Amino acid sequence: MSDQPATIQQLITQLAWQVEMGVDEAFLGAEALAMPKVKLDKYLPSSGAATPVEVAASAAIATISDVSTPPSASVMSAPKTATLSGTMSPPMASPDAPDLAAIGSLAELKAGLLAFEGCALKHTASNLVFADGNPGARLMIIGEAPGRDEDMVGLPFVGVSGQLLDKMLASIGLDRSHVYIANLLPWRPPGNRTPTAEETAMMLPWLRRHVQLANPDYVLILGGSAAKAVLDTKDGILKLRGRWQDVDFGDTIMRPTLASLHPAYLLRSPAQKRLSFADILAVNSRLSSSSLSPSPSD
Repeated sequence: MSDQPATIQQLITQLAWQVEMGVDEAFLGAEALAMPKVKLDKYLPSSGAATPVEVAASAAIATISDVSTPPSASVMSAPKTATLSGTMSPPMASPDAPDLAAIGSLAELKAGLLAFEGCALKHTASNLVFADGNPGARLMIIGEAPGRDEDMVGLPFVGVSGQLLDKMLASIGLDRSHVYIANLLPWRPPGNRTPTAEETAMMLPWLRRHVQLANPDYVLILGGSAAKAVLDTKDGILKLRGRWQDVDFGDTIMRPTLASLHPAYLLRSPAQKRLSFADILAVNSRLSSSSLSPSPSD
């Protein structure tokens, strides 16, 4: 790579490409926002008519090149949203967030989510994906976020990952009438992207209340994102899986909780199914050791 500074024309070419790719904003200091308009003639090509892309790129170059005053001390000392470690600070509570402690049933919790406008994911998703299975089951399974199939149907784990989960449960004699299934996020992130830290932090209290109301004896968490959020750790899923931990979901009840691999990960890495099978056997051992066997509600 050359150490020579880029020429104005090279910068225009680079910015023109960015504009064509959809970039339509530049983040500048506060002073740049109040700058007077500048003439663009000296930045445009000397021959031929400038295209709209070249005009937009030239405007950006003109704005940047005419900034001569460094940001003021007030701008430089503005509070940051991220800590030095790179982790985001907890988001402020949404003004329309209900009092979760006042929600006394799963039906009320679902209604609260349907009315909640604080999470932007709701406005890009097709359906709320609340839960599936038996609300009175002794085992609650928590996934990460809905995918395309789940978003279309409005139920968790109904795509190919869900089919694999059903087979995993069947291997220990269970089906959806014996378990209760939910997700950390009840709405699909656009394009199945990874949820942001803010989205996870916003919806985690809802999940905790969900667990409190379902009141399972055991919790199985599938996937690294959900496991790290619920267990409040930065450890990866391969380190977290296979170990029972007693977790307080906010009601002072310590529930045995096991993290395991997400079925979608197993579809990509079938060699890891042996680890997941060991975890499912550990769940079966816990359920079988209790005096009551799991049975569907009437």
